[in-house]
Amino acid sequence: MKKLILIITITFFSYSNIIAQDVIKDFLSGPIDDTKLLIEGYMSPFGSWFGTGLNAGWYNTGKPHSFPGFDVTAGLHLITPPNNAMTFQPVLSELIINSENNELSTFIGPNNSTMIGYTDPITGQFKELFEAPGGLGWNQALPMPYLQGSIGLIKKTEILFRFAPKINVEDLKMGYWGLGFKHDIKQWIPVVNKIPFDLSFVTGYSKLNSNLNFTTPGQNLNFDVTAFNSNLVLSKKLAFLTPYIGVGYQYSKSALSLNGDYTISNWNGEEIIEGINYNITDPFDISFGGVNGFKANMGARIKLLLFTLHVDWTMAEYNMFTMGIGLNSDIGSKIIGGSIEKGLENK
Repeated sequence: MKKLILIITITFFSYSNIIAQDVIKDFLSGPIDDTKLLIEGYMSPFGSWFGTGLNAGWYNTGKPHSFPGFDVTAGLHLITPPNNAMTFQPVLSELIINSENNELSTFIGPNNSTMIGYTDPITGQFKELFEAPGGLGWNQALPMPYLQGSIGLIKKTEILFRFAPKINVEDLKMGYWGLGFKHDIKQWIPVVNKIPFDLSFVTGYSKLNSNLNFTTPGQNLNFDVTAFNSNLVLSKKLAFLTPYIGVGYQYSKSALSLNGDYTISNWNGEEIIEGINYNITDPFDISFGGVNGFKANMGARIKLLLFTLHVDWTMAEYNMFTMGIGLNSDIGSKIIGGSIEKGLENK
């Protein structure tokens, strides 16, 4: 578990350094409202990437465990950003973007910087102020690992959970948890409940919190992601193979807040004046980079004894390929007559 979380942490720490040490420093060279738009647009795919990953991997079958059945699953998402995530076009109030179509690169976009400036009130000419950074030139899928556990309860209901205690890597603190459930809805539908397939409702809620301290005391960056998804999952067990399909809705929201005292260069709080600085406390707290819409996936799981292997493909705003392995016990379904489950229901 710690190794998986460390992968996420190192990845996040690398990208956090980009935004914290370089991007924010550069973008804090002009009006704060324009700064917010620049940072929001630049980091938007980052929030969508995390939100998509947090909302994925919650199921690989439509059949819930019976009490006390359980499983522990680890996997990897390969998330493909859409083409429109490579650039953004902010509508700025004071600053001017010196590029074709007013486009700037996001953090995964083209690796070329763009000059940001303003119109000189005296000459009417464009004057350079700072360079907006280019992206990583990333044209491949974005990886995101996950680890999940579950345990069966009564009434064909299963509790799902994800948890990682806060860990520290240099100046970064990061923690994560998620909670969900799976419930067999076929059992409540007359006639349909006699047909040999599994149909369940699955939902999950996730929360990621992180804090990055800067070298200057009192300055830090908070990055949080909240994610929610709900799905209908249908599956059919065929010997050791279980194909499944799912349709559902997902939502996520990312929040980025910069805390501490900072100096905005070339801006006096009302207009751009080169050489004039403006002091500001807690410059911004913005929401960005969420996913919101329907998704569908299809996949298959192979189970050999207590071990499982699954792969699936998800079509959504950010398409995704997932593969995972797990330890899976159906001990609850093997108890003769379901005596434990029935005993709990009668209490």
